[in-house]
Parts: sequence; structure tokens; C-alpha cells
Amino acid sequence: MILLVDIGNTRLKWAVSDGTQLSSQQAIVRSNIDHTQLASMMLNGIEPSRIVVSNVAGAQAGQEFARAIGLLSTTPIEYVQSTRSACGVTNAYPQPERLGTDRWMSVIAAHYLVGAACIATFGTAMTIDAVAADGRHLGGVIVPGPQLMVDSLLTNTSNIAAHSVGGQIAEDLFADNTLGAIHQGAIHACAALVEKAYASCEQRLGSRPALLLSGGASDQVGAALKIPFQSISDLVLRGLALVSARG
Repeated sequence: MILLVDIGNTRLKWAVSDGTQLSSQQAIVRSNIDHTQLASMMLNGIEPSRIVVSNVAGAQAGQEFARAIGLLSTTPIEYVQSTRSACGVTNAYPQPERLGTDRWMSVIAAHYLVGAACIATFGTAMTIDAVAADGRHLGGVIVPGPQLMVDSLLTNTSNIAAHSVGGQIAEDLFADNTLGAIHQGAIHACAALVEKAYASCEQRLGSRPALLLSGGASDQVGAALKIPFQSISDLVLRGLALVSARG
């Protein structure tokens, strides 16, 4: 059994692979982590043959994870790195190690699943990447995710924050209260960028790629899109499974 782990800025996600099948993704908010409970949940009484990890949350998060796992397992932890190429995909970055491993794993998984793809993921940051059918990574875009946009306005303004108290979130673009206006603005700003990125990707490739959404806000942003898409919540873990299977 291979334990696959995606340590993000907000959530920690994991699944196990037997080399052919991937279990359902499990997730926990990192601020809620109890190390003993986490290790028990992830390992579930089994000693994995390998533990393969994508960590974009920094060294401290990696150390906290290692301490948690070390409570119940002696298996060494393997941290993936973004490389020049892997699994038929070529990294667009001149310095490939500077591409976040979560993005790299998502691009690899997307290419394996559908070939040419535009991949939008929604976490603390929203990222959009594109990959051609021949495996060329075209690069990507990074902006604050919807919740970070909302939090930034509420934290860094006075009147907007005060006026948002007691507000309600609804589905209409034009909200009748400040909190609703902030929320809708964030969701539709992200949706507009996804549509623009998709159009640019389509023009550059000369064909229509698949649009894949992943991450916590994918349902909300997806509801605001006017183009077809697929939601795949565990793209990073699928990429980890592919990379780990190929050594």
C-alpha cells in the first residue's frame, strides 16, 4: 500500500493506492489537526510500503506531518519535486523546481486522463495551468482564491468589513448586501479568469481542450461558468499515484 498525501496551505488530503486503484480522497483542515488522530486516520492500522507527499505549505507543515506519521509508522517519507519532465509531460518552467508540486501533479494527472487540458484549481490560491495533447505544459496563472479575496477585503478595509456584518450570501450576481456582494464578486472574478484562460488555451492549441476543475470552491465557481467542465477533486493525488508508480 502506498500512502499519497497532498499538504496544501489550508487542507491536508490523502488516499491510498495498491498500485492499480486509488481509494477515495480524505481531507482535513490543517488548523484542526490533532497529530495522534491524524496518524491513526491516515494509516488506519496499516504500515504503508511507501509514503509519497506533495507539500506546498512549507517546511514547518512538512515537519508537523512527519511528526504525526512518525507516531505510528517507520516508513520514510518521499517528498516529490517538480522536474523537467515526468509521465510524458514537459514542464514549461525554465527552473522546473519553482513550479508548485501540487500544480505539477495536477498537470500530470490531467494529461493522463484527457490529453489536452486547461486545469483550474481552487484552494487558498486559484491556479490555472494548460497542457497540450503532446504533453507540453504551457505555463499557468496564479491569483488569490475566492475565500482569500473575501478575507482580504474583510481584513484590509473598514467600511466594507463593518457593512458586511449580518449580510447574506445568495446566488444572484448583483447582491443586495455587502457580504453577498463581496462573495459574488470573488466567485465571478475567478470564473471570468477561468473562461479567459480557457479561450486563450483553445486559441493557442488550435483545438478545444478539456476544462478540469479541482479544489474546495470548484462547485461555486463551476456554477458561474458558461463553458462545459469536469470536476475532479483528487487531481493532485492522482498525479502522485502516477509519479510514484513510475518511480
